Amino acid sequence: MIKKGLAFLLLFIVMLSGCASGSNDTSESTESDSGAGYMDERAAEDAAVEEEMGEADVSDGQITDGQGEQLIGDKVIRRVQLEYETLDFQETTSFVLDTVSEYDGYIEYSNESSYSPSGIAPRDQSRQYRRVNYLFRIPTDSLNDFLDDLDGMDAYKLSENIGTEDVTQTYRDTESRIQVLENKEERLNELLEQAETIEDILQIENSLSETIAEREALQSRLETFDDLIDYTEVHLSVTERPRIANTREDGLSFLARIREAFVDSFFAFYYFMQDAFIWLIYAIPFILILVLLIGVGFYIRKKVSNKRK
Repeated sequence: MIKKGLAFLLLFIVMLSGCASGSNDTSESTESDSGAGYMDERAAEDAAVEEEMGEADVSDGQITDGQGEQLIGDKVIRRVQLEYETLDFQETTSFVLDTVSEYDGYIEYSNESSYSPSGIAPRDQSRQYRRVNYLFRIPTDSLNDFLDDLDGMDAYKLSENIGTEDVTQTYRDTESRIQVLENKEERLNELLEQAETIEDILQIENSLSETIAEREALQSRLETFDDLIDYTEVHLSVTERPRIANTREDGLSFLARIREAFVDSFFAFYYFMQDAFIWLIYAIPFILILVLLIGVGFYIRKKVSNKRK
């Protein structure tokens, strides 16, 4: 009787173990099916995103096609740097300013200074030459015509650099973010009208204030982009020279380059001698004092020598 009871108990334990194992397998199967379903849903979302993007890829704020070639957008910022030398500073700067005004541009910044061509700063103001740095804003649509007109003025162009920056992707992303914030602001205003407790009202107002501040900051960024896109920055400098060497022109022969180098060295020596002579004039009082001190020293030494004798 006892043996039959033990056998029945062992059979009952085995059946319980089988049920528990079957339950675990069912749970694992359910989790696996759930995970597979989530992965399928995520893959579907990724496929939808890729379909919306098409063949274009976004990398570092630049749009490229399938072959990796850059596609220039419609939001491009241009910057120009120009450097001129001139013999007639007043005529050149007047021509530049008149041309800027003709194309409805304006001066954003200017700085004028003086210098000495030999590198020494004498106090003789007649020997001072001038240089000026401008930052103009020129309508982008008129930029090419503006640059063509500058090529016609009587000045030597040392350099011209034109750069572009494609901000199309950043511009579109900012627009999308502003739209999201405007929708959020609208929903918060609706919730604010429905709020009943003071605590809810305060929380909604704080969130609304943050949303408005972020939207206005992004809107200001878009306005800055629009200004930079519509009006190109033109950095232009003009330097007055006592002489502009022809060696900067292309196609000069070896003998012509020697002649220009000799003329340049003569001008450098000429300015050096002028500066040295002016320095000597300013040093005359110090030289007289030095000569006087030396004379007093010799006189005292002579007196002391005579007393010893």
